[in-house]
Amino acid sequence: MTPFQRILGAALDDLPDPVRALHALTTSVYTAGLADIRAAANPGAWLLCKVAGLPKPGQSVPVSVSFHPDGRGREFWNRRFAGRRYASTMEAGRQRDDGLLIERFGPFDLLFRLESTQGRLAWSLVGWRVLGVPLPAWSRPTIECSESGDGARFLFDIDVAFPLVGHVVHYRGWLEVIDQVYGDDRGPQNSA
Repeated sequence: MTPFQRILGAALDDLPDPVRALHALTTSVYTAGLADIRAAANPGAWLLCKVAGLPKPGQSVPVSVSFHPDGRGREFWNRRFAGRRYASTMEAGRQRDDGLLIERFGPFDLLFRLESTQGRLAWSLVGWRVLGVPLPAWSRPTIECSESGDGARFLFDIDVAFPLVGHVVHYRGWLEVIDQVYGDDRGPQNSA
């Protein structure tokens, strides 16, 4: 069972086909598409984008995302925006985090509440940790993500802002499945 199946249950069935398909994977999938990216020009936002591998601003930027389920309830996502890479692991929370999606990258855990509503999947950041230690709510970034579909295309819209720094990046675009099985870009899965 994927993290999204575990958290959303039957609500996953109400989502558009491309969203449902990418969140119910049993094998690795490679997707590609385009994104429009707006990023803040202030030095703090630039540094956050650079360190986290978040995308640089641009229109019709080539984007690819590979999804790798491990068969034990985790998924490894490798994202590339015009060559800039951002990789993370997704899993369903347990015990104190039950009902939340946990995205792990580096020393950080991002805790998202998922909601299926009006033909889209909404993600909202509700907590974060570094090295397993909860960080105070006042320091938490605002991350809002929306996923929907248009025919065979998976649509995404992600907006990120940080306290003190302000708006950091907003990117939206689409992906289409290019390949169901491949073997070169396994990313973090090889080290897990």
